Amino acid sequence: MRTIWVPSLEKFSGSKYEKLASAIGEAIDEGILAPGSKLPPQRRLADALGITLGTVTRAYTLAIHRGWVEARVGDGTYVRQLSHVQQGPLDLATCQQAITDQATVLGEVLYRLGRDPHRLASLLDYHAAPLDAQHSTVFDYLKNMGIDDFGGKLVFTQGAQQALYAALASCCEPGDWVLHEAWCYPGLNKAAAELKLNLAGVALTDNGLDLAALEEAILRHSPKAMYLTPNSQNPGCIGYSESQRHQVLALARRHGITIIEDDVNYCTADEWQLPLWQLAGDAYSVVYISSLSKRFAGGIRFGFMLTPPRLLGRINQVIHAQCWMVSPLLIELGCDLIRAGGVHQHRDSWITGLQQRFLAMANDLGLEAKSRGLNGLLMLPEGYRASHLIGALASQGILGRSLSDFGGPANGVRLSLGRIPRGQEDEVFARIHATLAELFSHANAVV
Repeated sequence: MRTIWVPSLEKFSGSKYEKLASAIGEAIDEGILAPGSKLPPQRRLADALGITLGTVTRAYTLAIHRGWVEARVGDGTYVRQLSHVQQGPLDLATCQQAITDQATVLGEVLYRLGRDPHRLASLLDYHAAPLDAQHSTVFDYLKNMGIDDFGGKLVFTQGAQQALYAALASCCEPGDWVLHEAWCYPGLNKAAAELKLNLAGVALTDNGLDLAALEEAILRHSPKAMYLTPNSQNPGCIGYSESQRHQVLALARRHGITIIEDDVNYCTADEWQLPLWQLAGDAYSVVYISSLSKRFAGGIRFGFMLTPPRLLGRINQVIHAQCWMVSPLLIELGCDLIRAGGVHQHRDSWITGLQQRFLAMANDLGLEAKSRGLNGLLMLPEGYRASHLIGALASQGILGRSLSDFGGPANGVRLSLGRIPRGQEDEVFARIHATLAELFSHANAVV
């Protein structure tokens, strides 16, 4: 008799049936239970797990409610077939999280919130400051990640872009210089232009910033701030080494520079390291920014920052000038997603698999490539421009992005892997591979 799928429930929270339902969702998300496959008979699974038949029945019912599986009368319970139909081109140009069960998780959060009229009514008033319970939720979330507050102040924002703008405005004046990684998030350019700040890029190495170039830029520009993405540099697919982090911190302290640390980009558990904020341990030299956009979904404009007390007044002034207050309903929604475990979707193995496929494809073509988090970086040979590949991919229904959009070289391409549809990995990578092979088959590249 064939061995049935028997999950381990220890790592999941909730009642036994909730744990089993979560295990079903994770197995589907990781491809262990494939679309169209049949779940084990309920009695056999109950015996294998040492739980009651009723517990398995409730778990299967919850999985059906969440949209993961479907019951077929007289035939059992099956993993639902992929029903998403790609509308328009496949967008690998925008860095986005893989969509698995976010809509279901969000629906459950909204359902619970809607059935609590007292709590809902309390969120309809003006709240110039977030509620204590909301602060506690995010502090606990950070603490579970190993991040202390060190007496710093927690500020909620409408996404990380607003946090970045407020952080720059709090520690810089018009005409001041801000250093950043040479390949950099374009939103920094917009914020700096509005605030009339000068920007200077610092070259990157495989371990992070080129420290000699950083020291030279500090001496030349006397910057007030540095904007850095140490955990998942976008688009360079670089993670700063521990030595690099300590040396950057030491330089910033020596020259009185405030580090604005953007920890928004998604990392797998193996990639993520404690942020500079934690290494500094002083709630003075670093502003820490994060959000749920890359961890849950881009449409959830829930951002937050840990800021030194010395900057709090100016940061609040900037945020209040822009929106008077961040919506308490939005904050509560983000906090409920955290409380429900909705931002921990167990996608690491899925993303790691995409990274490995991407690197294998590049290796097969003899191309330099890196991958980290949701992104893959591809360097074309000399004489080729990113626009050649991007145009060719677009004709195949795939969108990519040039590194030149980030201040990088014209022959670099960033492909955001998170949106490759589950079940279509072979097809998508085959199309990219074929497009690259066709591009390189021409003897003369257009320069």
